[in-house]
Amino acid sequence: MVQKRQTSTKKYIKIAFTELLKEKGIEGLTVMDIARKAGINRGTFYSHYVDKYELMEKLEMGISYDLQQILLRSDKSNLNDPIELIPYPLILEALIYVKNDFAFISAIAGKGGDSQFIEMIKDILSELITSKITQSSELQFKKEDLPEDYAQEILLSSIVAIILLWIKKDAEETPEEIAMMITKAKQLSPYELLL
Repeated sequence: MVQKRQTSTKKYIKIAFTELLKEKGIEGLTVMDIARKAGINRGTFYSHYVDKYELMEKLEMGISYDLQQILLRSDKSNLNDPIELIPYPLILEALIYVKNDFAFISAIAGKGGDSQFIEMIKDILSELITSKITQSSELQFKKEDLPEDYAQEILLSSIVAIILLWIKKDAEETPEEIAMMITKAKQLSPYELLL
């Protein structure tokens, strides 16, 4: 019974924090604001979190952990297919996860949220790419006139930019549509977009 009540309290705190983050930004909101909006007293908030920054960090770490579980799952299929360096099914599952927690993720990725959140997402994708290249005997960045770290940054930035634009547009498109755009973007050079 106590565990259920704590889970419920944390849920209300997250909802309140999300709304306030969008409205005021992390620097503009207070623990008192969160407690009031969540319908709890400050003591209850402090029994769960040290301050608003720890709350934000714990919520972000939960998302990071979940996305790592989705994206870094061992998948031996299509190992040597460069188009499947970031496999469609894994991207789709990650986007569905984002859509299911969209209110918080859009708040944290927005202007008043945490500027490091996007870097965290990029780091997870980078870990996925590195893992796929390490597991494969054929995959590697081969452009002679483009160092590997720059090539990887180009790939990562295009994927993250698509996801960020989707979030900024309030997830107008379905996760399936965005996953397909990411898959297509992996096959096109920026110049080809103009032709």
